[in-house]
Amino acid sequence: MISSILLSGCINRTPPTPTVSPAQLTNALTETELRLAEQMEQQCQGWQDQQQTNLDQYQLVQKGQRQLDQRLEQIENKLDTPPVQPAVITAKKPSQCPQPVAVTDSKNLGNKIVVGKDEWLWIESVNRVYEARIDTGAKTSSISALDITPFEKDGKRWVRFRLAPDDSDDSFEIEAPLVRYVKIRQASSNELDRRPVASLTVRLGKMTEVAEFTLTDRTQMSYPILLGREFLRDVAIVDVARENIQPKPAIVEGQPQLEAVSKTKKQ
Repeated sequence: MISSILLSGCINRTPPTPTVSPAQLTNALTETELRLAEQMEQQCQGWQDQQQTNLDQYQLVQKGQRQLDQRLEQIENKLDTPPVQPAVITAKKPSQCPQPVAVTDSKNLGNKIVVGKDEWLWIESVNRVYEARIDTGAKTSSISALDITPFEKDGKRWVRFRLAPDDSDDSFEIEAPLVRYVKIRQASSNELDRRPVASLTVRLGKMTEVAEFTLTDRTQMSYPILLGREFLRDVAIVDVARENIQPKPAIVEGQPQLEAVSKTKKQ
């Protein structure tokens, strides 16, 4: 009996298992749901971008196949058609003059501008013009940037970076509103790269837009700026067979230009 009492005392002195309040459980579940939703959204976005790229490539292959089929059909028709004997044609005076054919502006189609694979882009922050690559396979636009530093200005999120047009030693320091961050999967890696997105005022031809640009190092690329589908949607039609269709924007007179800084200079 004494042993039973002692054992009961030991058992009763075991600390109780801590309980979880409904609020803590709700918060934990909410955080888990948000994290899973973000992961699913990132995976869906990656699949959608890849699907759009595959669709664009498939359409190009289809277009080339149609052109080849038409050419082959023309050659076969010429081989099957017997030679035509020359005939004497009597010219007749037309009863009335033909109506003039309306010539459309090749730089515009309706209320949309026509752009080629390369176009000149003016950037307000530096009052300079750079050549940009048009890429319908990319969803977001991007601009070459080094030394990217987020900061707060008047209670809002901003970002400071150096616009590096190429691999030369000159670059230009820019401050712009920080819109958000995006995660992009590189073709050579399975890991997601988190990049800031800045808002910049730009001009393409005569069209001025406030556009969003992903900040990334493009100094080793052929073009410092890439314009994606979000910039082109509802405002432009792309003709990949041409380039520099729109007139080169002029530098704004009376607006100062930023002075170049060295890329190797410590910020």
